[in-house]
Amino acid sequence: MRSAAACALSLGLALLAAPARSEGGDIDGDFTLEALMERMRRSVGVAAEFTERKELALLSEPLESRGRLYFASPDRLARFTTAPVFSALIIDGDAVRFREGEDEELDLSGDPVARRFVENFIVLWSGDQGRLERLYRVELSAKGERWQLSLSPRGAPLDKVIERIELRGDSQSLLEMEVRDRDGDRTTTAFGVVDVDRTFSPAELERLFEKGLPLDAASGAR
Repeated sequence: MRSAAACALSLGLALLAAPARSEGGDIDGDFTLEALMERMRRSVGVAAEFTERKELALLSEPLESRGRLYFASPDRLARFTTAPVFSALIIDGDAVRFREGEDEELDLSGDPVARRFVENFIVLWSGDQGRLERLYRVELSAKGERWQLSLSPRGAPLDKVIERIELRGDSQSLLEMEVRDRDGDRTTTAFGVVDVDRTFSPAELERLFEKGLPLDAASGAR
């Protein structure tokens, strides 16, 4: 249960850090938390491709995967791992569902830990800076074309699981997210194709959030 819920939170954080594109390459002095949250409040939707590398204390070799994710305002997110095995995490308002491979879909809507993770995700996407800073210790720095956002949970249950989340990007988009767990595990996610102004047709929304299936790569992240 924890892995699916943690996915929801970390992806919400990752998408939070996709800034508006600037006219020039230098973001010194312009990239502020206020501007970032304002961008989130204006976002209609997001589509992105990702590759993920998990370094686990119990394994000698890291686990690698890749997939696609989608966000539709105000509270719908779908994350699909497409290789090496298929999995789907679907958040549709108050409903949370998880499926791996051919297994039966799990309804996590009533799980209190999953709900807390999802609630934090929704706070991030709503652009509520005050509540964000109550939930996390926030450090944002920028130099030249590069920026870094560091988030440390302030309270349970997140602080029992996650030590710190670092997001790194440039003037165009989010490039990488690193999640450090309390148990020493580390997950690094690299983003290749990110569309932070994605709109979805009714048919696409049905496929993502009702059928729980990813869009074709050509239409999923443009």
